[in-house]
Amino acid sequence: MGENLMRSPTPKQRRQELIQKYVLSRRTMMALMTVAFTPSLETLLFGENKPSKPKRPDNPNACTPGLETLLSDENKPSKLNQPDNPIIPSLPQQDTRADQQERLLQLGKTREEYQVGLRLPNSARVNTVPPQEAFSEGYNNNRAILSEKIAANQQAFLQNPKPFQGFDDYAALFPILPLPDIAETFRSDDVFARQRLSGCNPMELKNVLALDYNLRYKFGITDEIFQAVLSKTRGRKRIHNKTLDSAIREGGLFVTDYAVLDSVKSKEKQYLCAPIALYYAERIRGDFKLIPIAIQLGQVPGESLLCTPLDGVDWTLAKLIAQMADFYVNQLYRHLGQTHLVIEPIALATVRELAARHPVNVLLKPHLEFTIAINSLADQLLINPGGAVDIILPGTLESSLKLSETGVSEYFKNFNNFALPTNLRQRGVDNSYILQDFPYRDDGLLIWNALEDYVSRYIEIYYKSNRDIREDFELQNWFQALRKPVSEGGFGIVSLPASLTNRDQLIDILTIIIFTAGPQHSAIAWIQYQYMAFIPNIPGALYQPIPTTKGKFADENSLTSFLPGVVPSLTQVQFISLVGTKRDPKTFTDFGTNSFQDPQAIRVLRDLQNRLESIEKRIEILNKRRKECYPAFLPSRMSNSISG
Repeated sequence: MGENLMRSPTPKQRRQELIQKYVLSRRTMMALMTVAFTPSLETLLFGENKPSKPKRPDNPNACTPGLETLLSDENKPSKLNQPDNPIIPSLPQQDTRADQQERLLQLGKTREEYQVGLRLPNSARVNTVPPQEAFSEGYNNNRAILSEKIAANQQAFLQNPKPFQGFDDYAALFPILPLPDIAETFRSDDVFARQRLSGCNPMELKNVLALDYNLRYKFGITDEIFQAVLSKTRGRKRIHNKTLDSAIREGGLFVTDYAVLDSVKSKEKQYLCAPIALYYAERIRGDFKLIPIAIQLGQVPGESLLCTPLDGVDWTLAKLIAQMADFYVNQLYRHLGQTHLVIEPIALATVRELAARHPVNVLLKPHLEFTIAINSLADQLLINPGGAVDIILPGTLESSLKLSETGVSEYFKNFNNFALPTNLRQRGVDNSYILQDFPYRDDGLLIWNALEDYVSRYIEIYYKSNRDIREDFELQNWFQALRKPVSEGGFGIVSLPASLTNRDQLIDILTIIIFTAGPQHSAIAWIQYQYMAFIPNIPGALYQPIPTTKGKFADENSLTSFLPGVVPSLTQVQFISLVGTKRDPKTFTDFGTNSFQDPQAIRVLRDLQNRLESIEKRIEILNKRRKECYPAFLPSRMSNSISG
């Protein structure tokens, strides 16, 4: 079992072996902790300060999403008063010649500060992080608090190490930090399927009708297998009237296809594959269920092993493998690639092409905050050789970064498809009759619609006509910089139209940017702890080869050899604790006069804030009816920007 402790003959020797292995990798682990930053980390790591475990909320319907409850309320920013002489945003073509000259000088200085390099071939980054991009005091305080909690948790584990002989033994990794709720329910097939709808990666589920391949050609399943699984789920005799073709025609068959992993090269002694999982959406006596039907452990039907819920321990292993694939795609393709690495180029284009008083710059500024800083830290500590990605995930670092590059490419080549309603429709998951309970969709659309209205009203303050759009030379420069290929010195969103001619275009672009930077990132980042910190639910990598036959494993405990040992397990808990915890003390739209000084814009912002308060109450009501609370789009839990 990787790096387990079972060979240590005595508890004392076992503890010494653990500490030795931990210290050997401490340089990497300490670097990872730097993401949460505290100057005296070694003191914290081996000190005596042990915080007590947080209490569960008294309200049984309350969400328990992660570790932000451990952070201090004192770090929340105070409300700023509107300045006596506010700077009102203006369009450059409407300014005096002197003001236009001042804007040009300011942009020239900004371009010197924000010089552009490349992180990946298709993803621009700033060469040197300017001082004004640094984290706030409240953010840094929360990072230090979180570091202390994580360090004390690791210290407590190493003082009383336990062998990983079964899945439940991984609960020992949480002697101080709260054990994720998923540890009690992860074995359930219902919980496994529900993570496609309200887990940290709701982006993979697609209706078979929306796919561009023939299911029978891609997936080695028969009507007999499909009927047998449904019969077991329904508790009836074999069903003969339901076929794959009829289920497809009805729109009830869904897949998560991890084909993007097929080209990933695995590291030595770590294993992965590109599985496909099949699900059936059904209402049983009025109760909606997404039923897992089968998992194929690879992309070649007949050659890749097919497992179903009828296969006992082999099915448990298949779910582990599918969860590992979901973890990989979530972290590198969706999270890093399609939030972090697509927003920084937009941030650079914005500060380099739009003067500080430009209304679009003012609108976007809160939603670009800390993104450059957090990405710079990730370069140094997370996606570098020996960093967390290199330790946790099974692919080589080169393959992992290539996966992120592919995610960026998909976003930039299909920008408009990342409007939430468009994305849901193209995946075939927009029908609420077939997918009755899809919290990511239902809550996300509430936020999307509010944002779209907010951006529209804001833009109408400054752009009275489409002519204003066409004559705004700063805006046109910004737009062309965004759409120009990286190879030609642009920022690579090549799917943008050739020209920006009207307000509707601008509103669509800005809504996608703000949604990606704020709500979308929050949805796939801030609930990670509850799902990804508990290893048997979602392991970062597998440590035995992918099986090609069934019947090799006697029971669940024999599957622990596939799971990470001590160092990668500690690293995964640490990594998810950090990147999965909202550290910016501000909540979504909590920026007020930090950016907005125009009374007209402030009124529009306050209307949005009031609408979001109503949305929060509506989501709370929905959560009381759901089988599992979904906190991802609660406005009070969302961040303005990609800040972690």
